[in-house]
Amino acid sequence: MVSGILHPATPSRSVLEAFINRHQYLLELERKAEEEQTRLLNSKCSPKLLEQRGLALGGLGCSNISVGLGGKSLIELNRPSAYHTSPLLPPHTFRSGDPVRIETHISSSATNKTKGKKKDGEDENAVEGIIYKISQEKVVVAVDEKKEIDLPERLRLLKLANTVTFDRMDKTLLHLKRIILPEEGSSTPNIPNFPLINSLLGIQLPSWSDEITPPIKQHEENIQKESDVTWFDENLNDSQKAAIKFCLKANDVACIHGPPGTGKTHTLIELIFQFLSRPANPNTTQPPRILITTPSNLALDNLLLRLHALSQLPTYSDLLPPGSILRLGHPTRVHKDLIGETLDYRAANGDEGELLKDVGSELQGHLSDLGKKRGEKGAVKGKERGKKWEEIRELRKEYRQREGKVVTSVVSRAQVVLATCHSAGSRQLNNIIFDVAIVDEATQAIEAVCWVPILKAKKLILAGDPQQLPPTIMSKEDKSLKPVEGLAEELNGIDVKSHTTLKPPKTLETTLFERLESLYGEGIKRVLQIQYRMNEIIASFPSDTLYSSALISHSSVARRTLLDLPVIKDSEVGTTEEGKDVLEPVAVFFDTAGCEFYERTEGNDEMGVTKKEKGSLGEGSKSNENEAVVVSKWARKLIGLGINPVDIGIVTPYQAQVSLISSMLHEEFPEMTIGSVDGLQGQEREAIILSLVRSNPTGEVGFLGEYRRLNVAMTRAKRQLCVVGDSSTVGKGSKYLKKWMEWLENEADVRYAGDEAI
Repeated sequence: MVSGILHPATPSRSVLEAFINRHQYLLELERKAEEEQTRLLNSKCSPKLLEQRGLALGGLGCSNISVGLGGKSLIELNRPSAYHTSPLLPPHTFRSGDPVRIETHISSSATNKTKGKKKDGEDENAVEGIIYKISQEKVVVAVDEKKEIDLPERLRLLKLANTVTFDRMDKTLLHLKRIILPEEGSSTPNIPNFPLINSLLGIQLPSWSDEITPPIKQHEENIQKESDVTWFDENLNDSQKAAIKFCLKANDVACIHGPPGTGKTHTLIELIFQFLSRPANPNTTQPPRILITTPSNLALDNLLLRLHALSQLPTYSDLLPPGSILRLGHPTRVHKDLIGETLDYRAANGDEGELLKDVGSELQGHLSDLGKKRGEKGAVKGKERGKKWEEIRELRKEYRQREGKVVTSVVSRAQVVLATCHSAGSRQLNNIIFDVAIVDEATQAIEAVCWVPILKAKKLILAGDPQQLPPTIMSKEDKSLKPVEGLAEELNGIDVKSHTTLKPPKTLETTLFERLESLYGEGIKRVLQIQYRMNEIIASFPSDTLYSSALISHSSVARRTLLDLPVIKDSEVGTTEEGKDVLEPVAVFFDTAGCEFYERTEGNDEMGVTKKEKGSLGEGSKSNENEAVVVSKWARKLIGLGINPVDIGIVTPYQAQVSLISSMLHEEFPEMTIGSVDGLQGQEREAIILSLVRSNPTGEVGFLGEYRRLNVAMTRAKRQLCVVGDSSTVGKGSKYLKKWMEWLENEADVRYAGDEAI
């Protein structure tokens, strides 16, 4: 038994029932909140405001319709040169997997005339689908329409509430309920992952083996047991090695806590290959099948890219030969090598894909004909269109039947499958049990969605950082939520000194990672301790405030600045007065206190929005034009001195500020990242410019007060962190913010923002 593991009291049937029922109730609240917000946004906000909030893209055109997995129509949308000077999409919040509607473009000037008359979804030509892939210039939407697709010339893309994810989580919780709470008189289900499920619910203690299972080669060649692990990457530090050994010895569940820059993903990659080099269990010489999941596509592709790159190298390729990595869904990164690892690509282009080619070609031909506009040569008219759509429906049925066999064959050959937590429940993985499931960024996922991959695995590894981005929860805390009758007494009757126990959640923000730590104590996890990203000055504040001063900066990064970049060292810029002034400081603070750089709330002039509805619409997105000018000037100074735009990240908590700063810089420097905190978790840049936006006489900071979001923002910077904000407003927001403002005053190069905004 691993030391430091607490022994929780075994939960009763009533506690288990209350645990699942409370999850179902909170999920229903969240579903309703998301649907209500979407309804209000789409009915009350102008097209211009929806675009500012990143929830709509207007003025689009259809450039192509093709065939995708499942016979779906893939509608490619872009910005036609007839209406736009640049083909680049403006800042938005669309991601692969988001549900959307394609509808007729509505101009801002026409809005007031139509507002209140047009009901949601009244557009006859509108079609709904899922974003299949997205790039800087194009969005591809997968549509499974029964009716004819007849799109107008100018289109708008609108974000919808994601009800599909909620349906899958509900189904998963019902399945879990049937497993752990079988009806009285019925037999306990015989499933291979009972020990894992019981460990996660505190029904039985998780266990660890005394020894790590030797590699398969040692088994085959009957080599005597080695006392230690042979590492693929010999540069791992001691805390990374300890975390990997901890996971290899785990029989049920283990957690890895990875603070910023500590190489969590790097550690997970080594762990995956260590698993693959060993037998799945004592009764076989075959390696384990591994399911890798994350709550977002971006984090998943980060893992996929590293796995793919290593699988091309000699030692690793023996464990992951071609065809053994499979990605469900479509990568967010446009990378030809990653596309080749997807199920869609393999099904269409592998040996089995020949089965689909003739039906696919016929489907493609029909869709191309129907995609032609009226008056265009070869356009299909009148009754002929109806006939063509009838043929498409029949071809799709045939396509799906053949495709089922192809998909089964492709999936069965994969040793490592990657999917988002939600898409791990897709039909392609039905009835497959994996030996190991890994959930990365587990502290960013609500518990219910983690159960989707969990129910497909015998062993679970969770990796994340509870001090970084939490799950995004839209529903307000329900004050009317009553305790389950008799449950409080039952829980209070447990001797707290000697026992913890499973408790129904109060909020969806409590993640599985945090709940397990609360249930079993810190012994359930191993913490990575050395960070390889930030200059020690940048790392010092998060280390002292959130990581018990235990975050150690590696010597290779502790003192580095922008002056040490090769592009600067090779020029004489670093020796000039301006070069030193801009590139030498590690922390820069443009304090706008007293400058009257006040924030502005977007959409305050929207008509017909009641006070109650304003609350449902969420905090109006804020912008601060003067701050945006300061940010833009600093970014241009960095670029002018030789810093590559791709090495600069501009981060702000508000989508309206993202749009404002983008309007100043995006077209000129499209490769520079300008975005919200959420889009940057797991990433890093040489220089980060952080715009805090909030500046008001009352000291209101809104969700800027969420310390975990700020922790992510400030820990993306490798060599320089530049903060632009009002210390008098921000310092009133919370004790944490006050401490941070004091730290900036003492440690940063403080500059007067008023000089920059002129």
